[in-house]
Amino acid sequence: MRVSLRAAIAVALLVGFYVLAFGLIGGLLALETYALIERPFVGLKLALFVVPVVFALVKGLISLERRAQDEVPGTLVTPAEQPALWDLVHRLAADVGTRPPDEIRILAAVNAGVAEDTRFLGLRVLKRRMFIGAPLLTSLTEKQLIAVLAHELGHYANKDTRLAGVVVSGRNAMLRAGSHMNAERWFQRMIAKLFLGYAKLYLRVSQTISRHQEFAADRFSASLAGSSAAASALRELPVIDAAWDLFTNRHLTVAWELGYLPTTFFDGFARLRTSSELHEELEQIRQHPTDPDRGPYDSHPPLQDRIAAIEALGLEPESGWGDRPAIELLTDPMPLLDAAVLNTLVSDAGQKERVDWATLGHIGARARVVQGTQRLLQAAATATNQPPSLTTVLDALDAGHLADLGSYTPGARDAGPRARREMARGEVLPELSALVALAFSDAGLAHWELDWLGRTTFVTSSHDFDMTDHLDAAVADNGSTEGLRGVLATAGVALDYRPAN
Repeated sequence: MRVSLRAAIAVALLVGFYVLAFGLIGGLLALETYALIERPFVGLKLALFVVPVVFALVKGLISLERRAQDEVPGTLVTPAEQPALWDLVHRLAADVGTRPPDEIRILAAVNAGVAEDTRFLGLRVLKRRMFIGAPLLTSLTEKQLIAVLAHELGHYANKDTRLAGVVVSGRNAMLRAGSHMNAERWFQRMIAKLFLGYAKLYLRVSQTISRHQEFAADRFSASLAGSSAAASALRELPVIDAAWDLFTNRHLTVAWELGYLPTTFFDGFARLRTSSELHEELEQIRQHPTDPDRGPYDSHPPLQDRIAAIEALGLEPESGWGDRPAIELLTDPMPLLDAAVLNTLVSDAGQKERVDWATLGHIGARARVVQGTQRLLQAAATATNQPPSLTTVLDALDAGHLADLGSYTPGARDAGPRARREMARGEVLPELSALVALAFSDAGLAHWELDWLGRTTFVTSSHDFDMTDHLDAAVADNGSTEGLRGVLATAGVALDYRPAN
């Protein structure tokens, strides 16, 4: 079936959705009116069914016409603030044959897209917005960014088919079908299932159109930026996505619970993305890009197929595009990009203390070590009936309570004294080592460093720092903590030291 015919059928289904909904509403109201006139008592009983169902249908139609009343994501940039970026987008829109967006917003996400506020399931467009991911601006070249933005605008290109743009908007509207229904109410649940069934039919019919649209948008991308830049942009997106995921999960929020954020964001992301520790892994993703799982109604063809199709075109870029970093399109980029990240975090992000990356890594690593010492401190306090502290742990070891400092796993209570001490030693030694490391760190003699893979290294101020013998002696049978106490005293660690959270 030709794509234009499928597009016409898809648009007819959009109209048919309203015909179905209003037909049901009209039919139910007509039935209710007839029943009230002919058999009033039956009509009153029927109203118990008709009224909530009509209410659910109306509510469902409203849910399709209204997006959630959440604030529009992203940081808004005006033409006056970012003239070069706006000029580029206007030129691209003219080249692909569609109107430019009314707004450009910068997101803290590895994504770019064009979204429309629509009515009548996308048949009427009220406002068009373009969203550009801040990680893309910091990671792509100008040509690669052009390829990405031309692709997104190409979905609405008049040069392809006017109906296809309606289909794109219609898919987005259909995905909201029944989203505002209350699942606890049977009549709303019933209508939601009806809407969902119709939406699935529409998504299946329009999937071929949407996949054709992806290839068509890729052709726009390659014709403007060149096949080489368009293909390399598609290869780079999974790389940026993997780096951004690592950055946000292991670095950006590493000390969030303690009230800290980095002073700046994207200098750290740039260092992570170009770090030697990650080079091999990211290069592997670049050479063998894979598709994310977008669900059964995904409109995107396989990424490798798209790359192959773009490369087969062999198109040269339009003149005038540069190979400079895309970030150079922005005026004073870092405050804008950092603001985009802050806007994605919860409201109290602005109250977090801002520290440099080295300090942030130390704080995050220290917090994990502190958490790993709490069990030992509490076990020593219980064994000696003393407040939990490093000295209490050492006193418990000197008093022969090693076995009591271990946690009891199944069967441990029935083990002999020697076996219990061996099990406890394997658990207590690393926890005691962590507690001593914290003591030296808090005395200003050591710190933790976090590499870009998220691995921590304990760094001391002395090249001769080695506590292994003292720690082994402390947990040995008939051992002694005397040597360990001496080192701690020399370092200036207080006798009642306990790591603060």
